[in-house]
Amino acid sequence: MDRQSGSRALDALSDLVDLLRLAQSSTERLAQEVSGVSYEHAGLIERELQRVRRSAEKLRSMVAEESGSMERGQPRRRASDTRHN
Repeated sequence: MDRQSGSRALDALSDLVDLLRLAQSSTERLAQEVSGVSYEHAGLIERELQRVRRSAEKLRSMVAEESGSMERGQPRRRASDTRHN
């Protein structure tokens, strides 16, 4: 990943995190308006969105770290470099 690619990836991940945060907020508001099984289902969706948002935030941190390593001139590490055979 070059500098431009890293920047685009970070922008896309930031957009994704924002959208997931918005979706989670919408689900919270929905849960306030329904009851019973619908309420439980809204809660399930909210928790799943939170899980996916945290995963996207983690990926954003990983990409930011990788981009920062490249800017400092450190070699890029591949997934195959970390495998234990």
